[in-house]
Amino acid sequence: MTHSHRHGVTTGLVIGEKGEGKPTPAQVIKLLQLDFDPNREEFVELTEVTPVFLSKPRRKPEMTGGQRARLIAQWAGRLYDMTASWQGPIGMQLAYLFAAMARGSHVALKRHSALVRLLRQEGVPTSDPIWKYIQIEE
Repeated sequence: MTHSHRHGVTTGLVIGEKGEGKPTPAQVIKLLQLDFDPNREEFVELTEVTPVFLSKPRRKPEMTGGQRARLIAQWAGRLYDMTASWQGPIGMQLAYLFAAMARGSHVALKRHSALVRLLRQEGVPTSDPIWKYIQIEE
């Protein structure tokens, strides 16, 4: 879900029970306890996002925690410069990617996912360390 307001945009994740339908915006506002006032020209939008799965941490990480933190910081700046916004699926995929990088594991993404497409469009070489943290699924 995306909550747009005068201070910016807030995103949230709602995971329902099996067999439940998609929640309404009113249910999301209540569930996430959003300070929502339609008189302030703000809105809530529900978006469909494909689940992203993280692997278990590697037994012998190739990088130290500090090195991974620096890599995350480097890529956070670089990706923001490429996109100027982390709204929608790209934001969710980046959140999972950065969590995976911090843990020393990887995130499973489809080859047509927003993040994989962006990295390929920008010509990021397969030798770049970021690809070690992305497992591309068909």
